[in-house]
Amino acid sequence: MASTDQKTFHCELIGPTGKLLDCRTSSVVFPAHDGQVGVLCDHMPMLSQLGLGVVRVEPSPEGVPAGSEPAAQMLFFVDGGFALVAENSVTVIAYDALALQDVTCETIQSMMERAEKNLRDPVLSPAQQAHENERLGALRRIMESVRT
Repeated sequence: MASTDQKTFHCELIGPTGKLLDCRTSSVVFPAHDGQVGVLCDHMPMLSQLGLGVVRVEPSPEGVPAGSEPAAQMLFFVDGGFALVAENSVTVIAYDALALQDVTCETIQSMMERAEKNLRDPVLSPAQQAHENERLGALRRIMESVRT
């Protein structure tokens, strides 16, 4: 029978302010530029450009006493960057990242206001406008989940 350790792997998430996460995990799902990517133990090596969305990290069951509830899923908002999967390790380096566990409505509101301000900038290219609209939509969805 395989040990629990063989079914987990290392995960790091690094944002502009530094390391947001460094842990063992049983699965990671991140938004690539062309769709969601799910990673489990022994995933093939890959380098992926990040898109905009939420990174979901399942905590490792290691160290959880029998009969106890495992820790909740960890969620992070990311916008751009890269993810490297290699040798049972996932490293996410995001241009913009925010841990959603303890985020407040005020923080999300501030990010939404910044996106709305960016949308009013007349020098934005159509691609930049589309990105800001997508960012605003993602932040609205996060705001709804924070309120509930």
